[in-house]
Amino acid sequence: MPHTEFAPQPTLTPNVACFWTLEADQHAYNQNAILPDSYLELVINYGAPLLLETADGTQTQLPTVMLSRLQQKPLKLRATGDVQLLGVRLYAWQNRIDLPKSPSQIIGLDGIWNDFAQTLQTTFHRKGQAEAVQTLQQFVKSLPHHPNPDLSIIQRAGEQLYRTNGKVRMSELIAHAHLSPRQFERRFKHFTGLSPKTLARLIRFESIRNAWVMNPSIQPTVLAHEFGYTDQAHFIHDFKGFAAQTPGTFAADGLGRWAEHLRK
Repeated sequence: MPHTEFAPQPTLTPNVACFWTLEADQHAYNQNAILPDSYLELVINYGAPLLLETADGTQTQLPTVMLSRLQQKPLKLRATGDVQLLGVRLYAWQNRIDLPKSPSQIIGLDGIWNDFAQTLQTTFHRKGQAEAVQTLQQFVKSLPHHPNPDLSIIQRAGEQLYRTNGKVRMSELIAHAHLSPRQFERRFKHFTGLSPKTLARLIRFESIRNAWVMNPSIQPTVLAHEFGYTDQAHFIHDFKGFAAQTPGTFAADGLGRWAEHLRK
């Protein structure tokens, strides 16, 4: 399942973690659920239609241009044929892309995005993925954004969460923000959609998953200690809450597939 990441231009790094492309056949893509991580994902689909499958088995076709909110449970996306995706991984506090008000986990983007997607598709097929990614970078860079002092405070707090793999104390974040705990929590949730504690847990889960993929032989007890869990039960509870499976089940059944996916 070839997955390639591209670093954003320097002016985009406050908002964008990376740009990426993914190509896969239907069978390989449908083997895995999409596990939670700590980013918004803007995705442009140039392959076969994708379906979102709910817990009761209902399937809904997804739009060509979509944005996935921060998720706390695995998503089941099902390809109907070969997969070709181009995406932007965004920090939760990003202010480049206006998010429509919607309760849906995955939001369709229309208007300028649909028009741009047609142009980008031509670039993708005629000039290749690298040129398409460059074109997408320039488009995202051209989107209007408005500096906001309140957002800057939340951005600095979020960056500290990433630097510490989600292990920084909330009291330390609040102290650096020079806000009361209630003000900090309210502003953080306003700009990211999540509480700071929830984003910290997501970042820690993602960091654990990636560390495990890079070193599958590492024991769960070692990971729990390394990432600051006070006991094994807390680690198992947190991991299962996001992955919908215990660390042991993930290691036995899903780790190999994730390692193949993330190392390419």
